[in-house]
Amino acid sequence: MGPDVRDVGRLAAAGRGFLLHRAEVPRERHRDDGHEVTTHIVVLLGQSNANGSNTDYEPDGRDARDPRILVFPGSGPDAGRIVPAREPLAPIGAHPPGGMGPAGPFASRLVEMLPPDDRIVIVPITMGGTGMRSHGSYAGVWLPGFTKEGAPNLFEIALAQISEVLEAADDPRVAVINEPRIAAVLWHQGESDGGRSEGEYAADLDLVVTELRRRIPDAAGAPFIVGQLPRDRLRAFPDHQGVCDALRRLPERIPNTGFADAPPLGHVNDGSTHLTAEGQRLLGINYFEAYRELVG
Repeated sequence: MGPDVRDVGRLAAAGRGFLLHRAEVPRERHRDDGHEVTTHIVVLLGQSNANGSNTDYEPDGRDARDPRILVFPGSGPDAGRIVPAREPLAPIGAHPPGGMGPAGPFASRLVEMLPPDDRIVIVPITMGGTGMRSHGSYAGVWLPGFTKEGAPNLFEIALAQISEVLEAADDPRVAVINEPRIAAVLWHQGESDGGRSEGEYAADLDLVVTELRRRIPDAAGAPFIVGQLPRDRLRAFPDHQGVCDALRRLPERIPNTGFADAPPLGHVNDGSTHLTAEGQRLLGINYFEAYRELVG
């Protein structure tokens, strides 16, 4: 089953209407050496390969997350709560059968370079089959300010969820948000825009980046990293070349943006589109390498 469009629409209309609850993580403002304990927020945006559509991940094995990695689910019984991260991460709308995306593998690399008391909160705001101005099976569009009957604007939902997590820092009931900072924004979207020219898609993508940074000031200094569409997808659909070029050339157009290349051919589970768990692990590493290049 896909997400109930009415529920997603209510999220968009309600804005910052979530209730954050305490996760079982101790609150520590300072370490003994005086370091301010920081919560590093990783925002994930996009369609099915952002949230994952695979079944071969290992949530209790190689894909288990460090206890310092948390998630703010967009759906399911823990929606609106900050809880320990476990695959799948429950975005606002998964593509059946759901699965693991690149954010968990990215966070597993990021946590290794953080001070020991810092933590990460992943905010997965993704929905399968959604494009900038149109959508497939599940309703939703990404272009800021764009309206389409029956389709919630996912960019507005993203703003609401990001703001809710940031504002939790001022709520004494929430134990896990200490000195929050947006560490990175990860974007993986474009399959639903296949066939558009490079210029058309680039204009829409650039607006997503600039509007996010304008409307969420905390995101202004965060790397915005886009992931390339699967190589198998481009081989099956050559008309996706324009979107692929627009993604690859984002760093040439906007400062402090990065590009994560796709895994090698053969890391899809349906012949063309959806990455396997191993493909997502490789993609997450590529996101991290792009991030590390930007932050030094």
